[in-house]
Amino acid sequence: MTEPASLPWYRNRWFWLVAAPPVAAVVGGLLTVWIAVRHADSLVVDDYARIGRAFEMDQSRDRRARVLGVTATLRLDRATGAFEIAVRGVPAGPLDLTLLHPTDANADRKTSVTADADDRYAGHVGPLDAARREVEIASPQQGWRLRGVLQPGTDGLRLSPP
Repeated sequence: MTEPASLPWYRNRWFWLVAAPPVAAVVGGLLTVWIAVRHADSLVVDDYARIGRAFEMDQSRDRRARVLGVTATLRLDRATGAFEIAVRGVPAGPLDLTLLHPTDANADRKTSVTADADDRYAGHVGPLDAARREVEIASPQQGWRLRGVLQPGTDGLRLSPP
């Protein structure tokens, strides 16, 4: 009797049937790590405080705006990035304007402005795309903030405390 010729390991289908799932898992895991590192999420931008093992949002600035009765109106030209803010309810002081893009932290805009003689604030943040923007107007000295959402296609927003 003659013995059948044995095949080399790389030509044996049983080897590939057993080795394929672990090899696919390793390749898939490395691909997942590469995607996670290359496209990492940006940090959450807001007032959060770590309390024990939980995170809680600090709403003291929102409450302060409600107590003071602060309201604001924002007018924004998206093409040029020029804006004007009118604030009522508090004396004029430096303000911080933040326009947050919903998905791209590189497209966020932040600026500080001071009031002119008519208690109006004006400035420039650069051209903006048509995306929805989270708007925050805050007074670091007086300790209040107003938040709102500037919808696509709109050039104005009225902000009041929650």
